[in-house]
Amino acid sequence: MAKNTNPDIFQPLDVPENIRPYVRRALVADTETAVDMTVDVYATGYHYLGWIWRGRWMGDVNGKTSFDSDSDGPLIISGQIKKNAVSVRMQREIGQIFLECTALGHFQMLGIRGLDNAFAPETLNPALAPHFQRLSKAKDLDVTARLALMADVLSALPKHDVSKDIVAAIDRIEAAHGDIRIATLVDEFGLAERQFRAEFESLTGLTPKAFCKTLQINHAFNQLLMTNGGDLAGIAAQSGYSDQSHFTRAFGEFLGEAPTAYLRDVEATLARFVGQSRR
Repeated sequence: MAKNTNPDIFQPLDVPENIRPYVRRALVADTETAVDMTVDVYATGYHYLGWIWRGRWMGDVNGKTSFDSDSDGPLIISGQIKKNAVSVRMQREIGQIFLECTALGHFQMLGIRGLDNAFAPETLNPALAPHFQRLSKAKDLDVTARLALMADVLSALPKHDVSKDIVAAIDRIEAAHGDIRIATLVDEFGLAERQFRAEFESLTGLTPKAFCKTLQINHAFNQLLMTNGGDLAGIAAQSGYSDQSHFTRAFGEFLGEAPTAYLRDVEATLARFVGQSRR
């Protein structure tokens, strides 16, 4: 499948205040020109809630379409990418908002636990359907008004509580960009380790160790993009890797290529999209 680049298709917008506890960032695509483009998508450690009101969005996992907005509807919740090959194809004139949830935001807002694929959210939690009708019926709104409407709908949903220990542990992991040992967290918060690991994975869709690794490599990847390769040894040290060779090996396992090769081959669209998604 040909991959056509369009580096300006996604732009960040400020997250409305009423959903900031649950949403890390908002990305919006609003094109007046038809596109037909495919981008590879890699793990970020977070779930995404999307609203496709114009155009077509298709998510492929290991070469098989798992979600098609033409048949599955305009709303999508996409989960964790583990060792799958995932790509997204967008067609026609595009109108989309994607919200990157916090590590627990998808559960707190939607009552949906950790996922490893893409679904229409109301199929996982039917109680969402009447609320999301407000989005499906929306007409002739600009992207700012659509984001505000989406935020209003989400903020009005009944919220789902999570363990304070899980929240505190995730805060520590994120503050360290994943460069922290799980044993340290367990000792620091006095957690029952087996219960903590099971609850963490159920809610986030990743084991604590996998979440840490994902955040760590994404932090390094973002530094790589921002510096156009820069000082690999410095990036490795800043990201918590013992040396450059350890970083290069971990990067290759995660993204399939060494940092320099990946940066040389990366498409403009992927660099822009991923860079906005992984700050």
